[in-house]
Parts: sequence; C-alpha cells; structure tokens
Amino acid sequence: MLSALETKIPPPVVLLVLAILIWALPGSSSTSARTLTGGLLVLAGLLINGWPKRLFRRLGTTINPLHPERSSVLITSGLYRYSRNPMYLGYALALLGWVVCQGKLAGFIAVVIFIGYVTRLQIVPEERELAARFPMRYATYKQAVRRWI
Repeated sequence: MLSALETKIPPPVVLLVLAILIWALPGSSSTSARTLTGGLLVLAGLLINGWPKRLFRRLGTTINPLHPERSSVLITSGLYRYSRNPMYLGYALALLGWVVCQGKLAGFIAVVIFIGYVTRLQIVPEERELAARFPMRYATYKQAVRRWI
C-alpha cells in the first residue's frame, strides 16, 4: 500500500498542507519573540533547503523529487557532508519555525508527520535508487553521513 505512494506527492506540497493545517489549529496568538525566533528558523530552513538546489543545478542533476531515477550525480559535498538530505532537513526546520511563529504546541505533531512522510515515502525510495546507480560510492557515503543530521 505505502509503496504505491512513494515519490508521488512532492515534499513541498506536503509541507504547504501541513503549514496550512498548523495555521488553522486553534491556539495562542503569536508574540514578537515567537515571531522573531520562528521567523529565523523559517529563514534558516529555507536557506538550508535552497543551497543544495543550486549545487544540483550547477552539477546538472535533477532536483525533482518525483523522479529520483533521473539522478545523474551523487553529490557528497557542501551540506551533503553533514546530512544526506539537507533539502528535507531545511523544510523540516522551516516547518518547525512556522510552528514556533504560530505558537501552537499541537503543530509539533505536524513536524513529526512531515519527517515520517519524507523518510518513508521520499528518502527511502531515493536511497534505493542511489544505491542502484552508485553502488560502491553510495554505500561508503551512507556509512559516513547520517540521513538527517
């Protein structure tokens, strides 16, 4: 059942849906301290997400999460020295920042849902594809660098 959903819904769509759900939750209003802290987390997350995309474009490989089979290069430099999935890490950090901005504790569940969704339905299929395309290099890389952080 879950395998039919692999790489079908792009993580940015999941992120947007969860952000809207967080916004719609009943709860406290934002304070300036929460807005500043959350805003900085959102900004950091978007920067962490965007930096690898520039690297992908420069190296001529796909950033399309719906087609991991189009990967033409195994990238292990930049943020990929610290996380095998900095783009998704950036999205999760941005979503966490949104939760902080909104001041809604129940929103933390959305962050956990996002991480679980991305891990199972996006990262696992991407890892299978990378292992098939770059067997030795990816195995070495996978042992050296954590999936998230």
